[in-house]
Amino acid sequence: MSLIRLVYASESRLVDANRRAELDRTLASARRFNGQNGITGFLLATDRAFAQVLEGQQDNVTETYGRIVMDPRHAAVRLLIEEPIAARSFPGWAMGIAERDETTGFIFGLYGVTPENDLHAQPLETLVDLAGELAGRPA
Repeated sequence: MSLIRLVYASESRLVDANRRAELDRTLASARRFNGQNGITGFLLATDRAFAQVLEGQQDNVTETYGRIVMDPRHAAVRLLIEEPIAARSFPGWAMGIAERDETTGFIFGLYGVTPENDLHAQPLETLVDLAGELAGRPA
């Protein structure tokens, strides 16, 4: 079986009042599922958007993406690429995450991710490069 990489971006429908708790629950569930299914990846999150890199066997990644598309926490899901890969870019991450906050805001800004030009509006290369940059930081 061959490995693929799938990258998508979406608008967030998380409500501010319970955003942190919902994001924590989502990450815990994703890490369990991904660990059991050989999926690795990295999630970028802002208050209004998500972008995610998923890597693994095609059937597992495609199934995961199908659930994301149907998830009411996402709107305007945009598939940016689904391609075969020779090796994983995020091998140590069942699901890594970087949120735009006081610590990472500067790095997000260096890649052009701002409240006016959020993740869902960024090109593929920007999102993959930003995820790679932030994945290199201590988790």
